[in-house]
Amino acid sequence: MDPRCHYRPQEDDNRPGTNQEDPHKSQDTYKKKRKCRFSAEEQEILVKEVTEHQHQLFVPSKLPISRREAIWQQIVDKINSVAEVRRTVIECKKRWHDCKSRTKEKMAKNRKAALQTGCGSPAHQEALDHMDMVASRHP
Repeated sequence: MDPRCHYRPQEDDNRPGTNQEDPHKSQDTYKKKRKCRFSAEEQEILVKEVTEHQHQLFVPSKLPISRREAIWQQIVDKINSVAEVRRTVIECKKRWHDCKSRTKEKMAKNRKAALQTGCGSPAHQEALDHMDMVASRHP
């Protein structure tokens, strides 16, 4: 595993506010590391699984929240089976939301560029990849 992808204190047991020797030192001794980005394989699994379960996850239904959470957990388990870094349900939901948001932004830019008038060549349109196309079709 990549050591840059984990949260860890830089000094043993030094968390903000716990250093009694120097109160100014406590803020710098514990630095939160970011997790690695989702790999292409993780992203593909996320899109595939959410797409397969979209009607259960997003369409208003009588499906209990506990069942929806269980479906998300199954998706996370599949992602974690190939991931270098453990993912949580919250992280995967956020990743799905971010993917949809970015896709909508790209599509809006492309629509705006297509509607612009004037002489000259059309403005550069942002290309949508396979993940964007799939995410654009789902709630």
